[in-house]
Amino acid sequence: MKNSINTYPYDIAAIILAYLRSEIDENGQQKLDVWLEEADSHKALFARIQDEKMQYEDIQKILSYNAGGAWQVVKQKAAQRKRRKHLMRIYQIAAVVVVVLGVAMTFFLKEETAVVPVAKVENITPGRSIAKLTVASGDVYHLDSLKQVDLAVSLAANDGKEVVFTDRQLAENVKEIRYNKIEIPRGGEYKITLGDGTRVYLNAQTELRFPESFANSEQRLVYLSGEAYFEVAKNQSNPFIVQCRDYAVKVLGTSFNVNSYEDDKTSKTTLATGKVEINMGGKLTVLKPGHQAIIKDGKVNVEEVDVEVYTTWMYENFRFKSESIQEIMTKLSRWYVVDVFYMNESVKNYHFTGYLPRYAKITDVLELLSLTTNIKFDVKGRTVTVMEKL
Repeated sequence: MKNSINTYPYDIAAIILAYLRSEIDENGQQKLDVWLEEADSHKALFARIQDEKMQYEDIQKILSYNAGGAWQVVKQKAAQRKRRKHLMRIYQIAAVVVVVLGVAMTFFLKEETAVVPVAKVENITPGRSIAKLTVASGDVYHLDSLKQVDLAVSLAANDGKEVVFTDRQLAENVKEIRYNKIEIPRGGEYKITLGDGTRVYLNAQTELRFPESFANSEQRLVYLSGEAYFEVAKNQSNPFIVQCRDYAVKVLGTSFNVNSYEDDKTSKTTLATGKVEINMGGKLTVLKPGHQAIIKDGKVNVEEVDVEVYTTWMYENFRFKSESIQEIMTKLSRWYVVDVFYMNESVKNYHFTGYLPRYAKITDVLELLSLTTNIKFDVKGRTVTVMEKL
């Protein structure tokens, strides 16, 4: 039987945020009114939020995470990415505020005041932009310390966070299709723009193989292991195909996320815009925007999902929707390069809904989880042990 986790504070936090921004709808107002009538402590906290706007000293009482600084980063990033409106909706700009409000509500309203903090040991920092490029000739380049790679059929310009490939004119004479490979280790992320103009966001522990040139090819075929978000350049006569371990995703021009790690039992393809076709052993499944193909045990199931849950990893936050602690810790282990152990099997089944800051220290992230669930963490070196609170 699954353990029930109360995610109510995060729902109310989002509603309060909408109220403060004068963007609350009728349904949200009704929920807020009901919540306020439930307890005098709710009214007191609501008054406190309105009067003090959750100022920095209140946040300091909750945890050491610098939410104010993160909020500034989110706003700056949002301004830089206005052109990606489908990925930068209001909740992404407000994600840190929702986290702080949700944790604050849990903190100030919690009847049981004893919260076991995360052990303050090694300073385990979040991942960073790091990648290794192996070109078709066999030469290896570490992109976090290289500005430009001058190749025979393409030019790769690199700024330490993104590498941009440009096909040379002589690439039109290339007959043999050879492949480059970019590898992102645990604790890394990187962006790459391919020679056809397709942009790819690569998550930790991911490998992408791609042609050194797209000239004279009837299809744009790449191979993926791990997780990546694709913004495919349109080319009606030259389809773009992502080959995963046991299925392929075919597109003409669209945006979608593929999660296909070798050590996961399930693979997921989530469509943001356009249309994609899943080929599983010759059986074709067409996805519409807002839908996800879940591949497991040789079968494809399609579900309607909240797309942003599967794409916020590219920006400032992890977003989880009723995900198990085991699923969450798997993602955190790849990002923070830690090993995770569980005291018993039942602790894996706790669930969490909400936002976690992607670029905070792991101790702050785990403390957020500890404050809002019935689990605690013991951190020793780069090993995290998950257990239930007594």
